[in-house]
Amino acid sequence: MTVACAALLLAGCSKSTDDAPSGDDAAVQATPVTKGDNKHPAYRATMLELAAGSYGGTCNGIGGPMPPEGVTIGRDGKVVAADWTINLAGTRMSLVRTLDGSAAPAGTFDASGGERPFQLIVNSAGGGSAMFGEGGHVAQCTNVSSASNLAAKPLYPAVAQYFTGAGATMSCVEGGALRKMVVKPASAGVAFGEHQLGFDANVVQESISVEADDSSLQYGAKYADQSHVELSVDAAGKLVMASYTISSGVAVMCSPG
Repeated sequence: MTVACAALLLAGCSKSTDDAPSGDDAAVQATPVTKGDNKHPAYRATMLELAAGSYGGTCNGIGGPMPPEGVTIGRDGKVVAADWTINLAGTRMSLVRTLDGSAAPAGTFDASGGERPFQLIVNSAGGGSAMFGEGGHVAQCTNVSSASNLAAKPLYPAVAQYFTGAGATMSCVEGGALRKMVVKPASAGVAFGEHQLGFDANVVQESISVEADDSSLQYGAKYADQSHVELSVDAAGKLVMASYTISSGVAVMCSPG
């Protein structure tokens, strides 16, 4: 995408909705979850630990070349590009890690919305790229090698603490029938009744996302046979959605109750 195209994209946005971890720094030190009504756990801080970094390379803005430092995402949620900044508080954020077996894992971090319309995308594919724009400000970088840090490690271990222990008896629809089922996330997978699903080497894509109001954290896993799992916990750490679909298309959808 050219800088001009990025500018046009941002102009059409509606008003809505930290440093690269490398080596030992890549280990996420997530803040322990705090449960209880109206007490948001550290979902956003965990996401920022994963996305924090300096994403520079060959960089340009609307006015021409930019400093090679490009776009920096801070662990405090502050995004800096050239001479302007924005804070990721109150924005929806997502991180996707994809493995295709023939290349290095690919990672994409995306954030948008907030009080000021903006868009931020960092992608490790194709040599790495970063784009950050708000109003008349656009920064776009290519050859962003540090973007590979987004996919350096599996995602579930970083958020497992929020799902482990959140098991519950849920109302599930399976094959058109409604029945009660115990759904129990664990440190390395999830059980839907007697059906066990591991978040292991068979996973070809993972995603985590945090809503703009910090009301929930979602995790999704897709497998090589196209089956997939989705889990969601609310701000109090309660499991509020769980589903899985197997390759034949049979689906189980669960909600509290």
